[in-house]
Amino acid sequence: MSPGLLQITRGRLAIIIATAAVTVGMLLPLMVPPRSDGALPSNFRRHQEQFWVWYGPASWGAASGKNDLQISSPTGTLWNNYGAGGAVCPQTAAQWFQFVSSNFRQTAGAGSGLYSRPLRNARFTARGQIQQLGQAYFRQRLRWAGNRQNGQQIRGELIMDIFVVDAISGVCGQRFQSRGAPARGNARSIRLLRTVQSTITQRNL
Repeated sequence: MSPGLLQITRGRLAIIIATAAVTVGMLLPLMVPPRSDGALPSNFRRHQEQFWVWYGPASWGAASGKNDLQISSPTGTLWNNYGAGGAVCPQTAAQWFQFVSSNFRQTAGAGSGLYSRPLRNARFTARGQIQQLGQAYFRQRLRWAGNRQNGQQIRGELIMDIFVVDAISGVCGQRFQSRGAPARGNARSIRLLRTVQSTITQRNL
């Protein structure tokens, strides 16, 4: 049976959406950054955005908003996309995971979602079991693959979280991470991108 969250009525929908908009900046704890700079690769430097601080190679850059951060290598070949915000609680976690992953795949041809560049034949190559990380907190991990317009094969991973913030009003928190890199040397590149992700913290909220 799919993990259940909340079943809500249409009459409460407008109130819930408004509540989610107000609380969007406070919904999700980030992954804890390394305890000291000594735990980071020697070529990592501090990067500061308006709403975020992260560590990565000095030549890397980012585009960001209050609820999302897109980090990439200079050419965009290594890509880490993080987003968080509020959501109307779905009836089940499985329902939400299916919706979000389908949206990532369907929009991969436009770029800047699943990967930094448009992808052809984007597909999920593995879909992990839904994990329960806490009370009404669920996660699913997927692996994906696709090809750039120049034929280069790209592989990556998508991690999605959904959890209840306010059971009475039906407000949930959502988080996603999508990261990708060329197939050649992919395992090493994904490890590097995970390390970058682990340093992200929010500021000025």
